[in-house]
Amino acid sequence: METQGIGPNDEQRAEWARRVEGFARDAAPHTRIYAEALVDFVAPERGARVLDVATGSGIAAVAAAKRIGSEGSVLATDFVAEWEPYVAETAREAGVENVTFAVMPAESLALADASFDIALCQFGLMFATSPVQALREMRRVLRAGGTAGVTVWSMPEKVGIFLVPGIIAAALPQMEKPSTSPMALAEPGLLERLVREAGFRDIVVRPVTFSREVASPEDEWRRWSEDLAYPPARMLATLPESEREAIHQNVIAALERFRDGAVVRVPSEAIMARATC
Repeated sequence: METQGIGPNDEQRAEWARRVEGFARDAAPHTRIYAEALVDFVAPERGARVLDVATGSGIAAVAAAKRIGSEGSVLATDFVAEWEPYVAETAREAGVENVTFAVMPAESLALADASFDIALCQFGLMFATSPVQALREMRRVLRAGGTAGVTVWSMPEKVGIFLVPGIIAAALPQMEKPSTSPMALAEPGLLERLVREAGFRDIVVRPVTFSREVASPEDEWRRWSEDLAYPPARMLATLPESEREAIHQNVIAALERFRDGAVVRVPSEAIMARATC
């Protein structure tokens, strides 16, 4: 299949490269439990050959590596080269040595046909320039009978992990809308349709929800509003005090809806899909 021209451009690569440090620090740790759930859902056997597409900091890759044991191998791929040291650190912290990293876009994997038993993609498919092409590439590199596992975020109102930045962004009408959204594949039934269109069979889709404990709504507000590496925070700083305070109060009220005694537990739903090649 012709794939020339499909995939991220240089501007998109640069944009994602700028996000690496902040994402690794603030977001990736909260997705570890979803990675473990995806690996359990797909259930790779010991000794399996696993591919993790759009690996980011390698959380799903490492979860798979622990499952398959030292006799198996995991190739973690991402189109952003800056992820490599983070993948190495994630593997080192977990004590696994069977994870390697390679730079390549999800839409055009420089890998041989039928060379893996398992292909994973956690919270990356929604950012692909062509999700169907990325899925087709995952299918191409799987052996006959191999299994793919994909996780995407659900509808915005069900994904509390983006609650605070969503409120802030909505209050900044001058804020340029991102070209991609973490919830781009949230529409009910969409993920299954894409997986089927890519040629997979035996498709099983399952929602999974985990809650993140927020120690303090005020701390959460400060985490998002005072980090000047985060563009909306820089824009917040330019607003009149009364407008900033109104946004502040909206954030606190939204978080307080999830209070359970002394703890605020904010749930986030993801959608997992498992399919056979």
